[in-house]
Amino acid sequence: MLKPFFLAWALLLTALPAHAGDYPAQKVVYHINYGEPSRLSATFTNISNHIQAVGEDNIDLRAVIHGKAIEYFIAAKEDADKQITLDTLRLSGARFIICGNTLDGYHIGREALYEVEAEDVVQAGLPEIVRLQQQGFSYVRP
Repeated sequence: MLKPFFLAWALLLTALPAHAGDYPAQKVVYHINYGEPSRLSATFTNISNHIQAVGEDNIDLRAVIHGKAIEYFIAAKEDADKQITLDTLRLSGARFIICGNTLDGYHIGREALYEVEAEDVVQAGLPEIVRLQQQGFSYVRP
C-alpha cells in the first residue's frame, strides 16, 4: 500500500515546474461525467497541469464525479495505475466529490470506490457544481 503512495509522491515532486505560482489564487470546479478512458486521462492531466501552473497553495480545486465517470473510481479499487493517478492528484490538493445519485443508480455505496470518504459524497452532482459556482468557483468541463 505504501509503494503507490511513495511513487505518487515522487512523480509529484519531479513534475513541479519552477514557475508555479505565476497565476493569482483560483477556485475551480471540474465537471466530469464521461467514461471514455482517453478523455478521463486527458482531464486528469489537465487537472495536474492546472495545479502545477497555479501552485498547490494557490488553488482550491474540486472535481465533481457523476455518471459514467464513477466507473473509473470503481476500477481503481483493483487497478494500481488508476490508484497512483488519483493519489497523485489528491496529494496535489485536488478533491474529488462523488454524486450520491450516481452511486444509487449503480446500486453501490462509496465503499465500492477507491479511497472515497463519507465527506466526499454529496446528494447530487449538478446542484453541487452550481453551489460551488455560487461560492465563486470557476466552472471547467474538459
